Amino acid sequence: MIVKAFAPSPLTLGLQALVRRLLPSHPQFPSLQQELKNKEAGDFAEQYVLNELEKLPQLSDCYIFHNVILPTIFPMQIDILVVTASGIIILEIKNIRGTVHFKEDPRQLIRTSDTGQVQAFTHPEIQLEQYIQALHHFLSEHNIVIPIYGAIVFPFNNVEIHREGRGLPILMGRELPMFVHKVIAKNRGIATNDITNIILSQLQHRKPFPLCRYYQLEASALQKGVYCENCHHFGMEKMKRTWLCRRCQHQCMDAHVQALKDYYMLVGDTIPNRECRAFLKIDSEDVTKRLLQKSLQTWRNTGKYTNYNLSSLLESPIKVPKSPVNP
Repeated sequence: MIVKAFAPSPLTLGLQALVRRLLPSHPQFPSLQQELKNKEAGDFAEQYVLNELEKLPQLSDCYIFHNVILPTIFPMQIDILVVTASGIIILEIKNIRGTVHFKEDPRQLIRTSDTGQVQAFTHPEIQLEQYIQALHHFLSEHNIVIPIYGAIVFPFNNVEIHREGRGLPILMGRELPMFVHKVIAKNRGIATNDITNIILSQLQHRKPFPLCRYYQLEASALQKGVYCENCHHFGMEKMKRTWLCRRCQHQCMDAHVQALKDYYMLVGDTIPNRECRAFLKIDSEDVTKRLLQKSLQTWRNTGKYTNYNLSSLLESPIKVPKSPVNP
């Protein structure tokens, strides 16, 4: 059962907005575009693995989480976590093309791309070991001591893997069902509901916003206006009841919402009417006020202007499973 469903990482969403609003001539555009491709590839792989896990009948009584962050002794951002009656499974998902070498001393992941480019990364086993230790510590604070299993998963056959020494399992996608089956076969009668409810109550969310500050970019470098999803250009015009793209005649009633999300992810979590008019390219203060008050909560500064809080635009509460976890 999926308890915390797949969602693109906040950094992926932010990078999509940033690349969309930066001109290709900007000096940071190529590196940001490549970082976005890497993040999207990672998200795609995690979503694929989640879908495959959901198909496994042996996991029907287990609880599956995507992107788990808990208050632990080490920084934690687990790709996929599965709570079973045999213990917890932590999966670190990698979507890497080319040839990868898992070096032993020192522990590094060396990737050689199809073009011959060589890159060095932290060995994912180090990260996975930290997650396992941190989760043991977290659960012990709730008087729970259970086995925790970890594996590094390459979902697709687009990589050639070489490994020095032995350590935590490194699996290809098709090996994952057997790995899960071997863990579940050790059924220890662990109270999965209790553990799942503790995790749900302690989940945290980290966002790198605003990305202009994160990447040391000037907000003035961003293209302003409302984006047309049909022809992929900025400049939709506010009509009486909708937004209109003069270029392709596409209409959308709430096209401004994505623009406000872009502002939140790139510039800041609040926006005054004047700045909103400039960002959306609207002349009317009253029209802008109506758009903002329709879907946003407001809070008033001690000064002259009202700032509108944009943070609710990206809040996505965890979906309750069809068969909810018992309290």
